[in-house]
Amino acid sequence: MTFARLLTLGMLCISTISAHAQSDQSRQTAVLGAQMAGGTARIAADICQLDPKQIDAYKERARHAFAADENFEGDWILGWNNQQNAVDGISKLKVNSPDEYALQKSETCARIRGEMNL
Repeated sequence: MTFARLLTLGMLCISTISAHAQSDQSRQTAVLGAQMAGGTARIAADICQLDPKQIDAYKERARHAFAADENFEGDWILGWNNQQNAVDGISKLKVNSPDEYALQKSETCARIRGEMNL
C-alpha cells in the first residue's frame, strides 16, 4: 500500500470518528434540551399558571428544536418531574413569605415567558 493510500485511509477513519462524535454530542444536547424544556413547562404550568395551549405549543416547538432526541417524550417527562422540588419550594414561600413569593413568581414567570417566546 502506498503512503498516499494509507494517508487517505487514515483521514477517512478520522473523519468518520469525528462525525460519530458530533452525532453523539448532538443527541446528548437534544436530550438535555428536552429535559430543560420539560422542566420549564412544569414551572410555567404550576407556578405561572400559563394556559395549557401555550405549554402545548411550547412543547411542539421544543420537539422540533430537539429532534435529535429519539426519546423526546420520556426526556420531557423526566424534566417535568425533576422540577417538583422547585415547585414545592416556591409554593412554600406563598405561605411563609408572601412578599418574597410574589417577587419570585414575578421574576420567574417573566423569564419563562421570555424563554417560551410568549
